[in-house]
Amino acid sequence: MRDFRIVTLYEFANKPLTELKSLGLQVDEREIIKFAEGINALYGGDSPVFTVTYDPRRDKYYLRTHGSVGFAYYLSDEGVVLVQVLPKPFRYEREDGHSLLFLLQLFNMYYQMGLEPSEIKDIVFEYSRQKALDEIFRYLYVLLLSRALSRGLYYEYGELEESSQTVRGRILLGELARRPPWKADLPIRYSVLLEDNPLNRVLKGALEVAVKSARLSETRKVGGVLLDLFGDVDDPRPGDFGKVSFNHLNERFRTVFRLARVMYSELGTGGSRRFLPGVFIRMDELFETLVYKTLKTALGHDAEVRFQVQLPHVIKNANEIEARFGAFFMMGNPLPDIVVSTGNGTCVVEVKYRNLYVYHKAENRLYRKLVRNSNELYQAYTYSRLVSEYRGSEKVPVILIYPRLEGIYNHWIPDLFSARMEDTFEFFDGTRVGVFGYELSVIGEEILLRRNSVVINEDTAENLRSFILALCSPGEV
Repeated sequence: MRDFRIVTLYEFANKPLTELKSLGLQVDEREIIKFAEGINALYGGDSPVFTVTYDPRRDKYYLRTHGSVGFAYYLSDEGVVLVQVLPKPFRYEREDGHSLLFLLQLFNMYYQMGLEPSEIKDIVFEYSRQKALDEIFRYLYVLLLSRALSRGLYYEYGELEESSQTVRGRILLGELARRPPWKADLPIRYSVLLEDNPLNRVLKGALEVAVKSARLSETRKVGGVLLDLFGDVDDPRPGDFGKVSFNHLNERFRTVFRLARVMYSELGTGGSRRFLPGVFIRMDELFETLVYKTLKTALGHDAEVRFQVQLPHVIKNANEIEARFGAFFMMGNPLPDIVVSTGNGTCVVEVKYRNLYVYHKAENRLYRKLVRNSNELYQAYTYSRLVSEYRGSEKVPVILIYPRLEGIYNHWIPDLFSARMEDTFEFFDGTRVGVFGYELSVIGEEILLRRNSVVINEDTAENLRSFILALCSPGEV
């Protein structure tokens, strides 16, 4: 049996290659560069998952993680190495299950999985034994597939052709004309409900991969039972993923189909000689969605909460100027993360998934910061002025929200859920601004993340609602 090892990293880590080797990732600089490039090609987009740098002073290569969480496989001569990246705020937690509890609840909301809190806790318990994210994805796939199959397989109409002495459906006249006259049966084509369709073939293929590669006995046991239900379903065919479309009859399979892409396309096939891609998800997108849905739930009918609102360009008559010079500003219209509008006023919310504890190389010391860099304040002020012009308001307050974990991560900034107006300050022109932390420890306690929604404890929601409404009201201090 090939050796299996797990290398756990956290976001925004910078690990020397020598340390990675001691953890079990036996690679040279060329292989680690290929590994990073392969993952970035699939999941990098505007922000890479990994970067590899060389420090000539120390004569060392470093692997740096960025703002994505997930996992991938490195295939060595000795065995398989699972490289997984977990959320940074929980790096110094004694219980690494807390990071998974937070992560799974975000997935549950963002991907609309429909998991109950008790199910998420059961999965976290399994992780405490396995310590591997890929095993969690297999467990999730089998769990959600079993739930979707509680109402049976999905059937859809397909056409069959056969020879029959009974007229059924359409007679194939072209085929009939080529037959000798003594043939008594007729070539016909008719429609029938079939379980062998693209969706079921994809689900079956992903399930086979999950069961075959699972290390958790529960996944193999339940997955094996589910495979029996696909006895009359063929293996996946090229192009099946693109043929799947959803309607009211198969909507229950939408979430598990997303996971099937991971199971079948990425864990089971593809990649290069030295790695297999798993799945990586950008945490800033998940965190922005979390803050948006939290505000929307807390404010309810008292305010309009809008996400990614497009504002006028920062340059007046930008299109005319670009046409006149034959050149571009190379930036689009500003998009504030969240704009909250009430009957009394408007405020802007900018969400930053950043660490505010920064090492200053020149002084060889760490600093607690209120914002990551000055550009974040400049951006916040610009959005305030643009929304003020767009909405016709005199001054539009703005707050920046960072992740926070009491005593561990960004804990010196005020907690958003106990925020007071006294915690805010002002720009030079009197525009009110605040910096707050979304306390992550409340996830799973005061705040539950359900399918595409957030459920907030009544007292927590009231505190947040009162603060935001007061902030948006002109003249409130």
